[in-house]
Amino acid sequence: MINTTLTEWYLWLANLYTATELKIIALCSIAGAFFSVAVGGIDAQITALIQLVIADYVTGLLAAWKTHSLGSNRGTRGLFKKVAIFAAVALAHTVDNAMTTHTLRSMAICGFAGVEAMSIVENFDRIGWGKYIPEFLRNKLIQIRNEKGVKING
Repeated sequence: MINTTLTEWYLWLANLYTATELKIIALCSIAGAFFSVAVGGIDAQITALIQLVIADYVTGLLAAWKTHSLGSNRGTRGLFKKVAIFAAVALAHTVDNAMTTHTLRSMAICGFAGVEAMSIVENFDRIGWGKYIPEFLRNKLIQIRNEKGVKING
């Protein structure tokens, strides 16, 4: 009886996914485990940073579409910047481990989170939602834009 039930469960599990799906699952699991170990675990800080990075990329795409400056080179460059953020967090985590501290990782995450949040606000302005941004922030955005030499097309 128990042997039959185990056999049925095994057959059900064996037919649940194709060989290709199992390979994809294994690859994603390995990549996820590597990422988690590299950045010191998936905690609230990393989750927030991931959300900000995704929001920045999506609002950046919307802003580029709105200003007619959407291009694969810029998008790819943006993705490389996002990868570099997590590489820097991983480096900070490694240094923290070497020094037996828990400071650099948090500092890196907070710093990059601030940059991503500011970039989201900039993207909102480029999309045309600037009226929802407080005046003091708009003035700082204009100052940063002028320092960078960035022109707004739309």
